[in-house]
Amino acid sequence: MKLVFHGKFSAIAGSDEMTVPCPPGIATLSDLRAWVAALIPNLGDALKGRGVAVIVNLAIVHDVRHPVTDADEVAFLPPMSGG
Repeated sequence: MKLVFHGKFSAIAGSDEMTVPCPPGIATLSDLRAWVAALIPNLGDALKGRGVAVIVNLAIVHDVRHPVTDADEVAFLPPMSGG
């Protein structure tokens, strides 16, 4: 599984991306977020914020029950602002 961190998330994670085997027991985006939060607590806190976008295999996903697998690329984007 490839995890991609954009914007401030890459600074918090210490990397733009990481490739990890899908951890045991991880079946949904909700599971994955909880695992990331346990691995990098500061990032877990940041991912709880409003407006965080999650992209799975280049498609925006809003449902935290969306399934994830070892073959997926999951990207986390912080809220955007501007005009």
